[in-house]
Amino acid sequence: MHPDATYLARQYYTAVDEHGYDALRDLLDPDFVQHRGDMTLDGRDEFVSFMRDDRPRTDTTHVIDRYIQSKSDDEIVVRGHLEDSAGDELFVFLDRFRARDGKLAELRTFTRSPN
Repeated sequence: MHPDATYLARQYYTAVDEHGYDALRDLLDPDFVQHRGDMTLDGRDEFVSFMRDDRPRTDTTHVIDRYIQSKSDDEIVVRGHLEDSAGDELFVFLDRFRARDGKLAELRTFTRSPN
C-alpha cells in the first residue's frame, strides 16, 4: 500500500524546511511538476535543484493551518504561510498536491501577501 497524499505532503514540508534534498527527491515522481504564478518547474531533478540552489530564501519555515484530503487519497490541499527565521510572515500559500504510485506527481502553488 502506498502512502496517501497527506503523509507525502507532511514529509515534503519537513524535507524543504530542514534542507533534506535527498529526502525531497525520494518523495517526488521523476515526472514531478510544480506550477506556480511565476514559473513552472518540470521534472524532479529541476525542482530539487531549484529548491537547493536557486530559491530566493532558504531560512524559512512552512506553518500549516489546514490539510484537506480528497476522498481518493491521491490529492491534498494545504493552506498555510511561510515564515522567515525571525518568525515574520512572508506570504500565505495554498498548495495542491497530486500523488501517484506513492510519490508526489504534481504541485500547484498559489500565494498572496499576508494581511
